[in-house]
Amino acid sequence: MKPVFALIVFYFTILTIARCQKTDSIFLYNGQVLVGTIKYAQLGVLTIDDIDLKLVSVKMYKIKKVNAAKTIFKIETSSKKIIYSSLTSSEKNGYVHIDNTTDSNEIKLTDITYLLKLEKGFFKALTGKVGAGFSFSKSSSLGQLTLNSTINYAQKRFEHQLTASELASIDSSTFSRDNESIQLFSNYNLDEVWFLSGLLNYQRNLELSLSRRFQEMLGGGGKLIVRNDLQLLLVSGITMNQEKSTEGVESGILFEIPLMLRFNFYRFHHPDIQISSIQTAYYGLTEKGRVRYDSNTSFSLTIIRDLAVSLSFYTNYDNKPSSSSNSNFDFGSSFTFSYKF
Repeated sequence: MKPVFALIVFYFTILTIARCQKTDSIFLYNGQVLVGTIKYAQLGVLTIDDIDLKLVSVKMYKIKKVNAAKTIFKIETSSKKIIYSSLTSSEKNGYVHIDNTTDSNEIKLTDITYLLKLEKGFFKALTGKVGAGFSFSKSSSLGQLTLNSTINYAQKRFEHQLTASELASIDSSTFSRDNESIQLFSNYNLDEVWFLSGLLNYQRNLELSLSRRFQEMLGGGGKLIVRNDLQLLLVSGITMNQEKSTEGVESGILFEIPLMLRFNFYRFHHPDIQISSIQTAYYGLTEKGRVRYDSNTSFSLTIIRDLAVSLSFYTNYDNKPSSSSNSNFDFGSSFTFSYKF
């Protein structure tokens, strides 16, 4: 029996060693060690699937050392570099060693703006937040229910963001969908700065007598500013719109030139805040002289781990709305509680 027992012990020892070799390790300044699989890092936060604690998100400035030698990551830095490499511990605290055919040096962990494990599956790559709350808008003097969500998905060169929002009012037994938006925005990175982009968008705004608008955009843009806590993107191209007014009048295909700024600011020291803003101006080609403007800005404060409170503002302007519209301008605000995943 001794040889059999020795063989069993040897077998489980090999399995344990193999398991350990496949795991990633994160060492924090407070002495805590997390062992598991690094999932991703984005704008100051790294998420690891810990063996004991499951998914854990750690602010980058709290990390002393990282070791993930068995996995290849896509790494983006605040200096606009894109690197494909594994991560190994550095002798300097707060730094990580990268090693591939084009780079062989050390970078500061807080200079990593984005990190993606390339072997991830679709559902494991999804990140985002969902929120709900009450709001007030110019289009209604009543209280309104607001729902919103943001879902991100990234691959080696592609990045996708799906956003959705709903403002609805309830008056006695009447339910009114006052303002709706669903948008899918995609980037294909050409290099460290330039990218191709596409957008699919659905909108509804009763204040502007818009029953629905379908919008498709093709274009490109550049990363104007990339830092460890801030990103500013500029996007332009050409859009095609198909609109229908609340009176049932359809527009056909309308061409426009968009000019879009996408801004993100993150600060994970106390207070833990996030500011996101999308500002877009549209200049009409089919309808000469038509100018539209859409604005969405959100301020988010994390109160406990994955729970945040958010204050959001939106603005919609159209200098040539439907003939049945009594206004060419709409605005609103909302206060929501959000869960981040």
